[in-house]
Amino acid sequence: MSNIKELMTRKENCHYFVQRKERYCRMSTKEGNNFCGEHIYLSTEDDTSKQKNIKDKRIPCPLDNSHTCSEVKLAKHLKVCNAKKLMDASPGYIIDGINSGDNLNIEHKALSDLDQQVVDNIIRKVEIAYDKLPSVDELILKHDVLASELKNPLYGKNVKKHLIQNSSLLAHIERAGLAKDDTCFIEFGAGKGKLTYWLAQMLKNSEKTTIMLVDRSSHRHKNDNRLKNGQSTVNVIRIRADIADLCLSKIDEIKTIKHKVGIAKHLCGAATDLTIRCLSKLMEDDSNSGVAGLVVAFCCHHQCNYGSYTGKKFLETSGFTPEDFTILCSIASWATCGFSKIPKDKMDSSIDQITQKMEFDRKESIGRKVKSLLNWGRIEYLKNLGFQSSLYFYTTRDISLENVCVVATRKN
Repeated sequence: MSNIKELMTRKENCHYFVQRKERYCRMSTKEGNNFCGEHIYLSTEDDTSKQKNIKDKRIPCPLDNSHTCSEVKLAKHLKVCNAKKLMDASPGYIIDGINSGDNLNIEHKALSDLDQQVVDNIIRKVEIAYDKLPSVDELILKHDVLASELKNPLYGKNVKKHLIQNSSLLAHIERAGLAKDDTCFIEFGAGKGKLTYWLAQMLKNSEKTTIMLVDRSSHRHKNDNRLKNGQSTVNVIRIRADIADLCLSKIDEIKTIKHKVGIAKHLCGAATDLTIRCLSKLMEDDSNSGVAGLVVAFCCHHQCNYGSYTGKKFLETSGFTPEDFTILCSIASWATCGFSKIPKDKMDSSIDQITQKMEFDRKESIGRKVKSLLNWGRIEYLKNLGFQSSLYFYTTRDISLENVCVVATRKN
């Protein structure tokens, strides 16, 4: 019924199909036109001739092709376009792609599109490389600042699991000797600032402490707003920026702060590498930058990008080619895609469930091994920058499948 209704409305509504929303544009059209004013530039010559006035012709905006403008009024539009306002307002610390790496992006291919022998060869190389890696220690810590919060009987499992992770990460920051006076903590991919909030509680008696939150999105109900309302003496700064474009050496508010420490909880895929490059660029720009270390919990390795990935040399010495990278990222998703949660009635009926369970367990194990390889590539990169770096299981897998963090420290 809905399909019939959609076809009927197509006569009066725009014929442009919005891929992102998986439906047609719902704007109305002028009589005789197949497209609305926003998408009229897609009209054929026959459609264009039906327009009452050639002045109505619209073209994609040269500054932002997500919207259109009148062709004859282009000059006027460029003066008031919101995209231009954003470009003009861009602060000096935003430099397009400064942390993006070498831009050697490899075309992603789905595993289902590859010959099974190709995938099997990659898996064999993963097994060989993984066997040469050092073991990762489990170091699950707790910090007193969250002790009473974790006992709150009103909190459900989902709330508590984030508190448990934050508690361990804060304890790792303290254990690594990074919780010093006169330090700027930079939370990358800060979101609503939950980690920052508890870090501020932990450091409320410290002197000259600043926390800078970095996120490319604007969030409502941010926890750092609570800190600005007198709940902490810690100085809080929030910057809206993509980590790929962030140049820390040009942020005046943190230049005079003695120590800088990068922190993050569940920094997705390429964002981890962008963060490492961002801190590395600060060290390169200023030999006295005071970058003391970082504590980052990894996440979503399947979203890594070859251009920005910091462990290329490690993978190369481990026998992997650039073309292998996207396959590795796809295999990494096996560790967290939830094979064990597939309902029995959705399993392949031609294969017994015990055999399928063994295959699921094998895939999850291989996925975790790939994650370890990608993590160790980052560790080697940090070591070359002068960091003493370690990987830890900072929480248990029943709390989070993404339960590995890196703790890196550097003598100033």
